[in-house]
Amino acid sequence: MKTWMKIGIIVFAQLIELLLVNMVNVDAVKPDLVMITIICLSFLYGSKDGIIIGFIGGLLKDVFSVNLLGTNALVKTVIGYISGIIREKIFQQHLVWIVTIATFVLTILNNTFVYYLLGIFHANYDFIEIFRKYSVNHALINSILAPFIFISIRKLSVYIQR
Repeated sequence: MKTWMKIGIIVFAQLIELLLVNMVNVDAVKPDLVMITIICLSFLYGSKDGIIIGFIGGLLKDVFSVNLLGTNALVKTVIGYISGIIREKIFQQHLVWIVTIATFVLTILNNTFVYYLLGIFHANYDFIEIFRKYSVNHALINSILAPFIFISIRKLSVYIQR
């Protein structure tokens, strides 16, 4: 799949997140479709593409958020790289389950990095409280959606390659 198609998938995920996900939240926690898409694309195409996709996806998240510009770009780049490395080091059987577990762990890692970076720049930001309140729920929601998004992207990839 061409790089511009992967970027198009990330932009589509961001649009869906902006338009539809606000209606679906559990305990004030919304799924991060861009991050799930970054993880899925990195699992399919490796760490080099994961870095590019992660940076672009993170930059899109930064543009549409009130957080410090560059925070998500940095963290999502790392997440894309780690996802690609995991993909290169594991067996290809049962990939859907591995994506689900990796999404759970990488969501917690993502939240830890973002909360930590934001905590550095905001004096009255309680890292521990916010992490405890939101991270596990966020990871659960993302890991539930990850297999569906992974299968959809994989089928789209197979269809495009024909």
